[in-house]
Amino acid sequence: MKKHCLTFLALLCAAQMVLAAAVTTPANIPSYYSAVDGKSGSNLWSAVSSVTNKGYSSIGYSGLYSAYLKTDVYPADSVGKAGKIWDMYGECGFSSGDKCGSYSGVCDCYNREHSIPQSWWGGGTGGIGNDIFHVLPTDGKINGVRSNYEYGEVNGGTNWNGNKYGSAGSWATDKKTIATAANESVNGSGNVFEPKNQYKGDWARGILGVLVKWQQSNLTTSNNFFSGTYTASGYYGLTKKAVVLLMKWHREDPVSQKEIDRNNGIQQTQGNRNPFIDYPYLAEYIWGEHAGETVDMAKLMPSTDPSFVPGVSNGWRDSSTPVDPHSDVIRHGVTWSVNGEELRTDSVEENKNITALPAEPVSCSSESNVFMGWTDAPIAGIQNEAPETLYKLISDFPEVTADVTYYAVFAQATEQAGAAPATYTYSADSKEGWTNTATTKGSYWLLDQGKALTSPSVDLSGLNSIQVRMRTYGGTQYDQLQVAAGSDVLTTIEATSGSTMNAYEWTNTQSLSGNSPITFTCSNAGSGKGIGFESVTINATGAGVTYSNYLTSCDGDHTDIENEHISIPTHKIMRDGQLLIVIGDQIYNIMGQKIQ
Repeated sequence: MKKHCLTFLALLCAAQMVLAAAVTTPANIPSYYSAVDGKSGSNLWSAVSSVTNKGYSSIGYSGLYSAYLKTDVYPADSVGKAGKIWDMYGECGFSSGDKCGSYSGVCDCYNREHSIPQSWWGGGTGGIGNDIFHVLPTDGKINGVRSNYEYGEVNGGTNWNGNKYGSAGSWATDKKTIATAANESVNGSGNVFEPKNQYKGDWARGILGVLVKWQQSNLTTSNNFFSGTYTASGYYGLTKKAVVLLMKWHREDPVSQKEIDRNNGIQQTQGNRNPFIDYPYLAEYIWGEHAGETVDMAKLMPSTDPSFVPGVSNGWRDSSTPVDPHSDVIRHGVTWSVNGEELRTDSVEENKNITALPAEPVSCSSESNVFMGWTDAPIAGIQNEAPETLYKLISDFPEVTADVTYYAVFAQATEQAGAAPATYTYSADSKEGWTNTATTKGSYWLLDQGKALTSPSVDLSGLNSIQVRMRTYGGTQYDQLQVAAGSDVLTTIEATSGSTMNAYEWTNTQSLSGNSPITFTCSNAGSGKGIGFESVTINATGAGVTYSNYLTSCDGDHTDIENEHISIPTHKIMRDGQLLIVIGDQIYNIMGQKIQ
């Protein structure tokens, strides 16, 4: 075929050229936002709103699927997912034809997710209902789990491929917000949905951009997220807790290359841009630490600037260089996915030993391998000793520099023979290894006065707590349970009268060491009376576990990169404050994009 457009393709070629010309070049970004310069307060809000409407044209709800092929696909250099639909819930890598009807599990299909649920503004697929900045392709199963729950941070909850669902916890900003003159902490309520850490900023900026464009007063229906009032006293459309949450996510997860590419793709399709992706720090002048102040655009760095580091820069020209691991950007912004589970630097508190974390997730090569820390020297082969320099504490980790490579270290965890694992629950109908003079009745042991129930040997140095579920029997007399480890009496618990089952927990405050059984004695009960045990749970930190076979590279099924076997050597490094994946002589970021 000739390289010029044939007649029957003329319209298509012309349309493509118009779309290509519609994208604002990096050099033109400052002039695109010139009307925002020198504004503050409500005038700034109005100016930003005008910018979000520049060039906008509805693509319709049915046009979203074709638009996703320009806005939400993995780049050509992605490992195993090039050109696939990129959803931020499952990261499944869908083909364009994998649209939902029915589904039974994660990665079955994708659909169009309103990150601002339709029930919050009355529904419909016109206007805000098809704004691609908040209607994104997402995994059908996880989208169903999300339902129309508010975004928040979950206290525990259920993990869905790195996303969480469950009861709301609390959250706090690390800087001033419009909600307060200082750092702000709020408590969530009810059930909430918490997306993956590496996409929290994406969701936050998408919501903020849609909010400032549409300014709908009915964005207050059936939720506690929007105020419906677009003034400083109304937090410019948000509730106080929404300001704290969205600004927290905006700061912790800086603008990535994915968002920059998506912003450009949306301008190609829908015509407009998101100001909080182009100028991330602009949000600080509306909801953040500079709220109410006059914007000097010369102090703000656009994400299109060559000095802007995607995923690291915050958009403020005085601090937009790569940062060290002690900063909030790195602590909260780095995610390393291992076998589909997240292992993050922010899961380790200051001065907490990393060797205690985690039992899960495991490494890529063996189900018994656990993450240990970082070293600045690779381990040659497999060794039985930890590397000479192993950084176990976040507070001890050195400043990351460009000329030092840091390797993630794994070790094989092996249970010691005859010792209890870190957490072990003994039930009355399965008491192998215990010695006792108790009798069994139904589903529990009966322990008469003066009788003892003794566990197998436990590594007492790692002992954390003991929990017993028990009941009294034989009348209403109060009975006492004495718990001892070796020669140390740990606690005496008084049981409740009657037949009610109760749980009692003892937490270790004594200094213990060595291996010893734990003995439970009914110390005060009348004839024919005593204590019934249903279960005993012994919790320990690292009890009965040794570590060996340290390694910094893994072969096998690399599900953290793609669900397929990769035969060339693969390992992970920490460089310039970022966790990277090395395959042969190629380096990829945590999104699977080739960077070297």
